[in-house]
Amino acid sequence: MAEQETHQHSQCCFQNWVAQQWLHHDELVQALTNYPIDIDNLQLMTKKIITHYENYSASRAQLAKHDGPSFLVPTWGTTTENSLLWIGGCKPSLIIRLVYTLCGSQVDAHFAEFLDGVRRGNLREISTSQLKSIDDLNAKTVKDEDKLNSHVASLQAYNTSPLCNP
Repeated sequence: MAEQETHQHSQCCFQNWVAQQWLHHDELVQALTNYPIDIDNLQLMTKKIITHYENYSASRAQLAKHDGPSFLVPTWGTTTENSLLWIGGCKPSLIIRLVYTLCGSQVDAHFAEFLDGVRRGNLREISTSQLKSIDDLNAKTVKDEDKLNSHVASLQAYNTSPLCNP
């Protein structure tokens, strides 16, 4: 139930942002049409749009605390949007790599404290069996991604063959 509620909050956040983006778009088109040389007004509108986007990003970051993967790949995305994210490298294994990177940066930033035992971090708290499970999950995820990539490549090759396109 909580997962569905988080998804609904995320989707509502997105829909509100899109609706506001259309309003900003209309305002900007109107300003460009009616007052094309009023640079101050255009700069003010641009700042408003950027602030709105920053607020949207901050809202999504808050929602990501409850549903991290949907921050990277929103569940409300269309098939085309999700395909473009995949092509751009936003795949499940990316999340695992990000976790490794973030944990590693924590270790690097406080390496001396870790060595002295003053500071404890996430990697230090991961047991050997947990790390093995993460590595196994990463290997399975990469294998599944490779299978899917191969399947997509074969479909693409089939669709571009002379037999399909007379």
